[in-house]
Amino acid sequence: MNDRNINYTKEAFLHPWNLAFLIGAMVVSFSVSLFFSGASWPFETILLFATAIELLFLGMVPRQDRFRRAIRSQRAAEHAKPPSQKEIFQHLSKQSQRRYARLRKLGRDIQSNYQKLSYASQGMLDSHLKKINGLLDSYLNLLYQEERYEYSSHASSEGEVVSAIEALRTDMADDSPKVRSIKERRLRILEQRLGRFKKGRENVEIIRAQLETIEDVVKYIHEQSLTLSNPEEITFQLDTLLTEVEETQLAIEEIEEVFARPTDLLRDLDAYSSESEEESKGSDATRVKE
Repeated sequence: MNDRNINYTKEAFLHPWNLAFLIGAMVVSFSVSLFFSGASWPFETILLFATAIELLFLGMVPRQDRFRRAIRSQRAAEHAKPPSQKEIFQHLSKQSQRRYARLRKLGRDIQSNYQKLSYASQGMLDSHLKKINGLLDSYLNLLYQEERYEYSSHASSEGEVVSAIEALRTDMADDSPKVRSIKERRLRILEQRLGRFKKGRENVEIIRAQLETIEDVVKYIHEQSLTLSNPEEITFQLDTLLTEVEETQLAIEEIEEVFARPTDLLRDLDAYSSESEEESKGSDATRVKE
Protein backbone atom coordinates (compact mmCIF):
# COMPACT_ATOMS: atom_id res chain seq x y z
CA MET A 1 0.00 0.00 0.00
CA ASN A 2 1.28 3.47 -0.90
CA ASP A 3 2.49 5.49 2.12
CA ARG A 4 1.19 8.68 0.50
CA ASN A 5 -2.36 7.49 1.09
CA ILE A 6 -1.80 7.05 4.84
CA ASN A 7 -1.58 9.88 7.37
CA TYR A 8 0.55 8.21 10.05
CA THR A 9 0.27 11.17 12.43
CA LYS A 10 -3.52 10.90 12.32
CA GLU A 11 -3.31 7.13 12.81
CA ALA A 12 -1.07 7.64 15.86
CA PHE A 13 -3.42 10.26 17.32
CA LEU A 14 -6.46 7.98 16.86
CA HIS A 15 -4.68 4.93 18.25
CA PRO A 16 -6.67 3.46 21.19
CA TRP A 17 -3.71 3.75 23.56
CA ASN A 18 -3.25 7.43 22.75
CA LEU A 19 -6.96 8.17 23.13
CA ALA A 20 -6.98 6.34 26.46
CA PHE A 21 -4.02 8.45 27.61
CA LEU A 22 -5.76 11.70 26.62
CA ILE A 23 -8.98 10.74 28.37
CA GLY A 24 -7.06 9.69 31.47
CA ALA A 25 -5.10 12.93 31.50
CA MET A 26 -8.31 14.97 31.27
CA VAL A 27 -9.96 13.00 34.08
CA VAL A 28 -6.92 13.39 36.35
CA SER A 29 -6.57 17.10 35.63
CA PHE A 30 -10.24 17.83 36.38
CA SER A 31 -10.14 15.68 39.51
CA VAL A 32 -7.06 17.52 40.79
CA SER A 33 -8.61 20.92 39.97
CA LEU A 34 -11.68 20.00 42.03
CA PHE A 35 -9.50 18.87 44.94
CA PHE A 36 -7.40 22.05 44.82
CA SER A 37 -10.31 24.37 44.17
CA GLY A 38 -8.42 27.42 45.29
CA ALA A 39 -5.41 27.00 42.98
CA SER A 40 -5.10 26.61 39.24
CA TRP A 41 -1.47 25.56 39.04
CA PRO A 42 -2.09 21.78 39.60
CA PHE A 43 -4.51 21.69 36.66
CA GLU A 44 -2.15 23.70 34.45
CA THR A 45 0.85 21.57 35.43
CA ILE A 46 -0.89 18.29 34.58
CA LEU A 47 -2.26 19.74 31.35
CA LEU A 48 1.19 21.01 30.34
CA PHE A 49 2.78 17.66 31.20
CA ALA A 50 0.16 15.74 29.18
CA THR A 51 0.59 18.09 26.21
CA ALA A 52 4.35 17.59 26.24
CA ILE A 53 3.98 13.80 26.28
CA GLU A 54 1.40 13.94 23.49
CA LEU A 55 3.63 16.09 21.27
CA LEU A 56 6.55 13.77 21.95
CA PHE A 57 4.38 10.76 21.08
CA LEU A 58 3.11 12.32 17.83
CA GLY A 59 6.62 13.37 16.90
CA MET A 60 8.26 9.97 17.36
CA VAL A 61 5.74 7.14 16.86
CA PRO A 62 4.58 8.01 13.29
CA ARG A 63 8.21 7.81 12.12
CA GLN A 64 8.83 4.33 13.51
CA ASP A 65 9.01 1.56 10.91
CA ARG A 66 7.29 -0.91 13.21
CA PHE A 67 4.30 1.38 13.66
CA ARG A 68 4.09 2.05 9.92
CA ARG A 69 4.20 -1.67 9.11
CA ALA A 70 1.41 -2.31 11.60
CA ILE A 71 -0.77 0.41 10.07
CA ARG A 72 -0.09 -0.84 6.53
CA SER A 73 -0.99 -4.38 7.57
CA GLN A 74 -4.18 -3.12 9.17
CA ARG A 75 -5.17 -1.20 6.05
CA ALA A 76 -4.34 -4.19 3.82
CA ALA A 77 -6.52 -6.43 6.00
CA GLU A 78 -9.39 -3.94 5.73
CA HIS A 79 -9.12 -3.87 1.93
CA ALA A 80 -8.87 -7.67 1.75
CA LYS A 81 -11.95 -8.16 3.91
CA PRO A 82 -14.86 -9.48 1.82
CA PRO A 83 -17.81 -7.08 1.40
CA SER A 84 -20.80 -7.40 3.69
CA GLN A 85 -24.21 -8.52 2.45
CA LYS A 86 -25.39 -4.90 2.57
CA GLU A 87 -22.44 -3.74 0.46
CA ILE A 88 -23.02 -6.54 -2.06
CA PHE A 89 -26.69 -5.55 -2.35
CA GLN A 90 -25.75 -1.90 -2.94
CA HIS A 91 -23.41 -2.91 -5.78
CA LEU A 92 -26.15 -4.81 -7.62
CA SER A 93 -28.13 -3.33 -10.48
CA LYS A 94 -31.70 -2.20 -9.79
CA GLN A 95 -33.07 -5.24 -11.59
CA SER A 96 -31.02 -7.66 -9.47
CA GLN A 97 -31.93 -5.75 -6.31
CA ARG A 98 -35.63 -6.13 -7.10
CA ARG A 99 -35.09 -9.81 -7.89
CA TYR A 100 -33.42 -10.38 -4.53
CA ALA A 101 -36.03 -8.30 -2.68
CA ARG A 102 -38.84 -10.47 -4.09
CA LEU A 103 -37.16 -13.64 -2.88
CA ARG A 104 -36.36 -12.08 0.50
CA LYS A 105 -40.06 -11.19 0.86
CA LEU A 106 -40.99 -14.83 0.22
CA GLY A 107 -38.56 -15.76 3.00
CA ARG A 108 -40.31 -13.39 5.41
CA ASP A 109 -43.71 -14.77 4.37
CA ILE A 110 -42.48 -18.30 5.04
CA GLN A 111 -41.35 -17.25 8.51
CA SER A 112 -44.72 -15.61 9.17
CA ASN A 113 -46.58 -18.75 8.04
CA TYR A 114 -44.36 -20.99 10.17
CA GLN A 115 -45.14 -18.95 13.28
CA LYS A 116 -48.82 -19.84 12.89
CA LEU A 117 -48.16 -23.59 13.03
CA SER A 118 -48.08 -25.81 16.11
CA TYR A 119 -45.48 -25.26 18.82
CA ALA A 120 -44.36 -28.90 18.61
CA SER A 121 -42.96 -28.39 15.10
CA GLN A 122 -41.11 -25.14 15.83
CA GLY A 123 -37.75 -26.89 16.27
CA MET A 124 -37.82 -28.25 12.73
CA LEU A 125 -39.22 -24.98 11.40
CA ASP A 126 -36.39 -22.96 12.96
CA SER A 127 -33.94 -25.27 11.20
CA HIS A 128 -35.78 -24.64 7.92
CA LEU A 129 -35.61 -20.87 8.40
CA LYS A 130 -31.86 -20.92 9.09
CA LYS A 131 -31.30 -22.92 5.92
CA ILE A 132 -33.55 -20.58 3.91
CA ASN A 133 -31.59 -17.57 5.18
CA GLY A 134 -28.39 -19.34 4.15
CA LEU A 135 -29.87 -19.87 0.68
CA LEU A 136 -30.83 -16.21 0.43
CA ASP A 137 -27.29 -15.15 1.34
CA SER A 138 -25.91 -17.51 -1.31
CA TYR A 139 -28.49 -16.16 -3.77
CA LEU A 140 -27.24 -12.62 -3.19
CA ASN A 141 -23.61 -13.67 -3.68
CA LEU A 142 -24.48 -15.52 -6.90
CA LEU A 143 -26.30 -12.46 -8.25
CA TYR A 144 -23.18 -10.40 -7.57
CA GLN A 145 -20.93 -12.96 -9.28
CA GLU A 146 -23.25 -13.11 -12.28
CA GLU A 147 -23.07 -9.35 -12.75
CA ARG A 148 -19.28 -9.38 -12.38
CA TYR A 149 -18.92 -11.90 -15.20
CA GLU A 150 -21.39 -10.03 -17.39
CA TYR A 151 -19.55 -6.75 -16.83
CA SER A 152 -16.24 -8.43 -17.63
CA SER A 153 -17.61 -9.83 -20.89
CA HIS A 154 -18.99 -6.43 -21.92
CA ALA A 155 -15.76 -4.60 -21.03
CA SER A 156 -13.81 -6.36 -23.78
CA SER A 157 -14.75 -8.53 -26.72
CA GLU A 158 -13.79 -12.20 -26.96
CA GLY A 159 -13.69 -11.83 -30.72
CA GLU A 160 -11.05 -9.10 -30.45
CA VAL A 161 -8.84 -11.40 -28.37
CA VAL A 162 -9.26 -14.27 -30.86
CA SER A 163 -8.36 -11.95 -33.76
CA ALA A 164 -5.32 -10.65 -31.87
CA ILE A 165 -4.11 -14.21 -31.23
CA GLU A 166 -4.50 -15.20 -34.88
CA ALA A 167 -2.75 -12.04 -36.09
CA LEU A 168 0.09 -12.50 -33.62
CA ARG A 169 0.65 -16.12 -34.62
CA THR A 170 0.80 -15.11 -38.28
CA ASP A 171 3.19 -12.28 -37.49
CA MET A 172 5.49 -14.59 -35.50
CA ALA A 173 5.99 -17.00 -38.40
CA ASP A 174 8.97 -15.17 -39.95
CA ASP A 175 10.42 -13.55 -36.80
CA SER A 176 13.85 -14.26 -35.38
CA PRO A 177 14.04 -16.55 -32.31
CA LYS A 178 14.66 -13.61 -29.93
CA VAL A 179 11.73 -11.59 -31.26
CA ARG A 180 9.53 -14.69 -31.28
CA SER A 181 10.32 -15.41 -27.61
CA ILE A 182 9.18 -11.90 -26.68
CA LYS A 183 5.96 -12.20 -28.67
CA GLU A 184 5.27 -15.62 -27.17
CA ARG A 185 4.89 -13.96 -23.80
CA ARG A 186 2.22 -11.66 -25.20
CA LEU A 187 0.60 -14.68 -26.85
CA ARG A 188 0.46 -16.45 -23.50
CA ILE A 189 -1.23 -13.44 -21.91
CA LEU A 190 -3.81 -13.31 -24.71
CA GLU A 191 -4.49 -17.03 -24.33
CA GLN A 192 -5.05 -16.52 -20.61
CA ARG A 193 -7.58 -13.81 -21.40
CA LEU A 194 -9.31 -16.10 -23.88
CA GLY A 195 -9.44 -18.85 -21.25
CA ARG A 196 -11.08 -16.47 -18.82
CA PHE A 197 -13.70 -15.59 -21.41
CA LYS A 198 -14.60 -19.24 -21.94
CA LYS A 199 -14.65 -20.10 -18.24
CA GLY A 200 -16.57 -16.92 -17.47
CA ARG A 201 -19.26 -17.85 -19.99
CA GLU A 202 -19.50 -21.33 -18.48
CA ASN A 203 -19.69 -19.90 -14.95
CA VAL A 204 -22.51 -17.53 -15.93
CA GLU A 205 -24.56 -20.47 -17.22
CA ILE A 206 -23.93 -22.41 -14.00
CA ILE A 207 -24.81 -19.40 -11.83
CA ARG A 208 -28.03 -18.69 -13.72
CA ALA A 209 -29.16 -22.31 -13.40
CA GLN A 210 -28.38 -22.22 -9.67
CA LEU A 211 -30.27 -18.95 -9.18
CA GLU A 212 -33.36 -20.37 -10.88
CA THR A 213 -33.15 -23.51 -8.75
CA ILE A 214 -33.00 -21.46 -5.54
CA GLU A 215 -36.01 -19.42 -6.66
CA ASP A 216 -38.02 -22.56 -7.43
CA VAL A 217 -37.20 -24.20 -4.10
CA VAL A 218 -38.06 -21.08 -2.07
CA LYS A 219 -41.35 -20.73 -3.96
CA TYR A 220 -42.12 -24.40 -3.32
CA ILE A 221 -41.41 -24.01 0.41
CA HIS A 222 -43.60 -20.89 0.46
CA GLU A 223 -46.48 -22.87 -1.04
CA GLN A 224 -46.01 -25.66 1.51
CA SER A 225 -45.54 -23.32 4.48
CA LEU A 226 -49.27 -22.83 5.04
CA THR A 227 -49.89 -26.46 6.00
CA LEU A 228 -46.43 -28.04 6.25
CA SER A 229 -47.87 -31.25 4.85
CA ASN A 230 -44.47 -32.79 4.10
CA PRO A 231 -41.72 -31.32 6.32
CA GLU A 232 -39.29 -34.18 5.63
CA GLU A 233 -39.36 -33.45 1.90
CA ILE A 234 -38.69 -29.76 2.55
CA THR A 235 -35.73 -30.69 4.76
CA PHE A 236 -34.37 -32.93 2.02
CA GLN A 237 -34.83 -30.21 -0.62
CA LEU A 238 -33.04 -27.63 1.52
CA ASP A 239 -30.13 -29.89 2.43
CA THR A 240 -29.64 -30.98 -1.18
CA LEU A 241 -29.78 -27.43 -2.53
CA LEU A 242 -27.43 -26.05 0.13
CA THR A 243 -24.90 -28.73 -0.79
CA GLU A 244 -25.26 -27.94 -4.50
CA VAL A 245 -24.85 -24.20 -3.94
CA GLU A 246 -21.76 -24.73 -1.80
CA GLU A 247 -20.23 -26.98 -4.46
CA THR A 248 -21.04 -24.40 -7.16
CA GLN A 249 -19.38 -21.58 -5.23
CA LEU A 250 -16.31 -23.71 -4.50
CA ALA A 251 -16.01 -24.68 -8.17
CA ILE A 252 -16.23 -21.04 -9.27
CA GLU A 253 -13.63 -19.99 -6.69
CA GLU A 254 -11.25 -22.73 -7.87
CA ILE A 255 -11.64 -21.63 -11.50
CA GLU A 256 -11.05 -17.98 -10.57
CA GLU A 257 -7.97 -18.92 -8.56
CA VAL A 258 -6.47 -20.75 -11.53
CA PHE A 259 -7.21 -17.98 -14.03
CA ALA A 260 -6.53 -15.01 -11.74
CA ARG A 261 -3.00 -15.49 -10.49
CA PRO A 262 -1.59 -11.96 -10.76
CA THR A 263 1.95 -13.02 -9.92
CA ASP A 264 2.21 -15.21 -13.02
CA LEU A 265 0.85 -12.45 -15.22
CA LEU A 266 3.06 -9.78 -13.68
CA ARG A 267 6.09 -12.03 -14.07
CA ASP A 268 5.38 -12.36 -17.78
CA LEU A 269 4.80 -8.63 -18.11
CA ASP A 270 8.05 -7.79 -16.30
CA ALA A 271 10.00 -10.19 -18.47
CA TYR A 272 8.30 -8.81 -21.56
CA SER A 273 9.14 -5.23 -20.59
CA SER A 274 12.77 -5.98 -19.70
CA GLU A 275 13.41 -7.87 -22.92
CA SER A 276 11.73 -5.13 -24.94
CA GLU A 277 13.99 -2.55 -23.28
CA GLU A 278 17.07 -4.65 -24.03
CA GLU A 279 15.97 -4.99 -27.64
CA SER A 280 15.45 -1.22 -27.86
CA LYS A 281 18.88 -0.51 -26.34
CA GLY A 282 20.48 -2.93 -28.77
CA SER A 283 18.83 -1.21 -31.71
CA ASP A 284 19.94 2.22 -30.45
CA ALA A 285 23.53 1.01 -30.04
CA THR A 286 23.52 -0.38 -33.56
CA ARG A 287 22.28 2.93 -34.95
CA VAL A 288 24.97 4.85 -33.03
CA LYS A 289 27.73 2.64 -34.48
CA GLU A 290 26.37 3.18 -37.96
